[in-house]
Amino acid sequence: MNSLRTRLLVAAALILIAFGSLTGLILDRSFQNGMLQAQEDKMQTLVYSLLGAASSDAFGDLTIALDAVPDPRLRQPLSGLEAALFNDDAVVVWSSADFLRLTPPAMPEVGEWRFERLVDPNAFALSFGLRWIDSADDPRRYTVVVLEDANAWDRQLVAFRRTLWLWLGTTLIALTLALLLLLRWGLKPLRLLGRELQQIESGQQPQIQGSYPEEIQPLARDLNTMIAAERSQQTRYRNALGDLAHTLKTPLAVLRGMTAESGLEAGFRRQLSEQLDRMQHIVDHQLRRAAAAGTRTLTEPVLLHGLCEKLLGAMAKVYADRSLRVENAVPGDLRLRADQGDLYDLLGNLIDNAAKYGNGQVRVSALSGSRQCLIVVEDNGAGFPPQAEQLLQRGARADQRQPGQGLGLAAVAEIVQAYSGRLLLDRSALGGAKVIVALPLR
Repeated sequence: MNSLRTRLLVAAALILIAFGSLTGLILDRSFQNGMLQAQEDKMQTLVYSLLGAASSDAFGDLTIALDAVPDPRLRQPLSGLEAALFNDDAVVVWSSADFLRLTPPAMPEVGEWRFERLVDPNAFALSFGLRWIDSADDPRRYTVVVLEDANAWDRQLVAFRRTLWLWLGTTLIALTLALLLLLRWGLKPLRLLGRELQQIESGQQPQIQGSYPEEIQPLARDLNTMIAAERSQQTRYRNALGDLAHTLKTPLAVLRGMTAESGLEAGFRRQLSEQLDRMQHIVDHQLRRAAAAGTRTLTEPVLLHGLCEKLLGAMAKVYADRSLRVENAVPGDLRLRADQGDLYDLLGNLIDNAAKYGNGQVRVSALSGSRQCLIVVEDNGAGFPPQAEQLLQRGARADQRQPGQGLGLAAVAEIVQAYSGRLLLDRSALGGAKVIVALPLR
């Protein structure tokens, strides 16, 4: 449900289904009520025709001549239409050719109609109460009952429902497909904008270049402004850092040259050298910290395998006297969206430490998950001391026998922190140190 098209389509489909179901139920109920009213009207007409053919017999009772009834089905057995005449005692005094012997119906009042659906048998029943006054002025109470088989009525209703839901279902499917095409056409500018952003991230184009509807134009314009501002800011930072490094380089070199003068006392020379080294370390630290690009929105992904291959090849030449054995286990298609200079510094420090403090074997591997990328650098040296976290502080060193200032892991920690990642120090299966860098994926 993170897709706008899916959300809109699901919401519209639910509305269409609810509307179609409600419409179908209303039409079905209306049609059923109309059929019931038509059935009742038809049976009332038949009752009137029966009363029109009624007359008194020799005993004064009401009777109906079947020959005078307009509907011939009353004279045919098993026709599905039956009629009977009950007296005031609920006794049949007249019936059609095939009237069923039913339980005497409830006698409606004179002049009242009673229409109902019977379950057994499956038929409609219409009763009418009347009072017949013969020539002797002797009023008698009668009830006319007409039964008609409901199977044909049920078949007609089933056929209507089948046609109704078939056409409603077809209409809903057609409307859903039309809505899908409409959403696809309406959301096309957003898809094009997302595709352009992917091309910007991959370095295929410098900014958003497409023409978009007026609702999206401000967004595209603001994105272009943000991209230009980010690149300009990054350029200014790098230029300022370069100028700062160049500006401080000459004064530090002059001061360091002064320490070589023979007239200085040994103690003063040593103190001056220590302070110069400290100044140099501070400058390097601040330059490296400011130069760390950190997580940026639109950067081209870096292919890690090639980067590690270059660094491992360079370290193999630097430490050629140790017959360094390097292993690049990084997948060839693994890409990480980060600044290439930051990755050079991060991997370069880790590989340099592994080559310097290991016993000739360095292995680099990586694994990409759904949320983060793990970069692992291992060696076969002595490993980390028990309080390995102290090595993340600037100037802390695990091996005092090797030359160095203890800035490698601290610089790596600063870069990882700039990317909101994690740095773990562990024991390697090779027997030495194992550094795990977890960088979030975007």
